[in-house]
This record gives sequence, structure tokens and C-alpha cells, in this order.
Amino acid sequence: MTSHLKEDKKDLKSMIILFKAHNALIEYIKKDIENTGFDLNEFAVFEVVYHKERLTVNEIKEKVLVANSSLTYILDKLEKKDLIKREKSTEDQRISLVSLTNKGINKATAIFPNHYNNLKSIFNNITKEEQDQLQKSLKTIGFIAKERL
Repeated sequence: MTSHLKEDKKDLKSMIILFKAHNALIEYIKKDIENTGFDLNEFAVFEVVYHKERLTVNEIKEKVLVANSSLTYILDKLEKKDLIKREKSTEDQRISLVSLTNKGINKATAIFPNHYNNLKSIFNNITKEEQDQLQKSLKTIGFIAKERL
């Protein structure tokens, strides 16, 4: 390996570690949710609706970063399972508002506390200060990357 490539690899080590950690977390989450009846994208949409209670389709798309066509498919699946409902906005009939049904609320309250405890068990292995620094660093990286788009 030439010295130039070694330097590049060294300079990008943080990015490589970040990507590997991200992939490991995704795999962990997939395993953690495998008994919920959701795939990863359904789970993400269901979770954001649970936390935000009532969102437009566009707001969901921004939060879970899935394509419009995929989001429509996911929302259709969640609606068929009677976990969400879509209602037209009273102010603008072109806008649909998405919220959980009673069945959706019951399912969410049954699965999310355990899921969050499992995720916290990973992050509890680093100190509060390390978590704060990690959050700050990741935000900085994200803002810089977004500015350069």
C-alpha cells in the first residue's frame, strides 16, 4: 500500500468506524424487532408516528428518510394492520394526517419500552460525557455534510 493510500485510510478512520457502528446497530435493531411483526422501515414509521402522535405524510418522510412511493406502501401496510389511520386535514384536503389507532397505541406501548431498554443497554456502556461528545461530533459532521450538498 502506498503511503498516500495509508494516509487517506488513516484520515478516514473515523468515517469507517462510524459506518461499521451504524451497520452493527442496524443489525442489532433488526434482531431486536424481529418478533414485532415489522420490518425495519415499518418499525421506523410506526415509531415516529407513536412519538409525534399526529404527522403529515411529508413530515414522516423527512423523519424516516424513505422515498415517497415506499412510504405510501408502508403506510398502506400499517393501515391494513389497523395500527394507523389517515385523515384529511380540515385546513387543506390535500394533506393527510397520520396517527395511531387504539390498536396501534396498544402495540406501541407493548413493544417500545423493551426496545428502548435494549438500546439503552448499549449506550450505557459509555459515560454521559462521552455520549454528549458523540452527539456533538455527529451533529457537526451532519451539518457540514448537509451544507456541502
